[in-house]
Amino acid sequence: MLVCSTQPGRTLGTVPLVRSGSYFSSRHCTEHSMINFFKPTGSQIVDLAKACQPATFGVDQKDVLDESYRKAGKMDANNFATQFSPSDLGMVAAIEHHLLRGRGEQTIRAELYKLNVYGPGAFFKSHVDTPRSDTMFGSLVIVLPTVHEGGSLVFRHDDDEWTFESAKAVKMDPPQAAFAAFFSDVEHEVLPVTSGYRITLTYNLYFAKATEVVTVENTKIDETLKGSLDRLLKDPNFLPNGGALGFGLSHKYPINPHSTSLRDILGRLKGPDAAVKQLCESFSLKVAAKAIYRDEDDNRGACLLNRFFDFRYAGEVDCSIVDYLSQYGDAEKVYDEADDDPEGLLVVWAKSLEKVNQFEDSYIAYGNEATLGCVYGEVCLIATVPSADERGVQV
Repeated sequence: MLVCSTQPGRTLGTVPLVRSGSYFSSRHCTEHSMINFFKPTGSQIVDLAKACQPATFGVDQKDVLDESYRKAGKMDANNFATQFSPSDLGMVAAIEHHLLRGRGEQTIRAELYKLNVYGPGAFFKSHVDTPRSDTMFGSLVIVLPTVHEGGSLVFRHDDDEWTFESAKAVKMDPPQAAFAAFFSDVEHEVLPVTSGYRITLTYNLYFAKATEVVTVENTKIDETLKGSLDRLLKDPNFLPNGGALGFGLSHKYPINPHSTSLRDILGRLKGPDAAVKQLCESFSLKVAAKAIYRDEDDNRGACLLNRFFDFRYAGEVDCSIVDYLSQYGDAEKVYDEADDDPEGLLVVWAKSLEKVNQFEDSYIAYGNEATLGCVYGEVCLIATVPSADERGVQV
């Protein structure tokens, strides 16, 4: 029976292996071309480890081999075959129910990506997974039942840290595979393996169609926001002439600068970000996803775009980012209540942004492999707030 638990941004658990579906084969393994992970032998595992290539990682759209940062073996999906099926074992349904909080229908697909072997001393320092497309929302890591120590997965997000001791999770009879499904922008690392071999299958998780997450991940946060927003909208001194509420998002989202529609991102919001959108809409506030740009040395001046702007093709720029986009793009300048020279849309930030898009680092990509054109962009939610009179509040 599949057993799982959910923490914000991740779903962890174990699932029994099926004897008829626990085989692995590789065209690169010579002496042992097939392994039954229901009961693998030591020589089969060593042979598999030798058949792997050194694992690289992606930095600024380049594959880098640096064993001081990542030491492991890898095998691409086109070089091996496995009968392991996350769908047949109930994992995809569990991810939909727990990680995406119950869409009620098949809306995601799991695509086999790689096999990795972590031998003694192997590890992978903190990173986020490279987005393979703008519909990718997460990763699924299967830890197969081989005897090893160490190699735990550590997750970090929003000042929260959580460790999954997968080596302990697979020490069961009959054999169990451990799994972790998590949003791909969640920072994570593999701690050093101290003995044995940690063997994993990794699947990329994609939205099969652009329907939004329909249930709140954290009801406590939702209730707190609901009460605060209700009081603000009933306050005649809050945006008496109208304006907007801005929300920095808890998660990052993969984008292709040439093709990603911010309207589509609204349908791919994760966890607490989806809760914010739903909450604003429950008060009949119109919500839009925006790309925000700000000058590096200016904490106030900023502008919002309905699309991402790829500065790699902008040529030489000799003015501020806000002035450039206002002149050449479809940007809308924004200001806050502390601005001495207001121009554009008044935005009150309900949740501040830790980072915004800038000239030089708009599309820095890093992760488990070099990008294929998609990277993480900075997105915010903007909720349009009517004037106090339109809200029915007497000033």
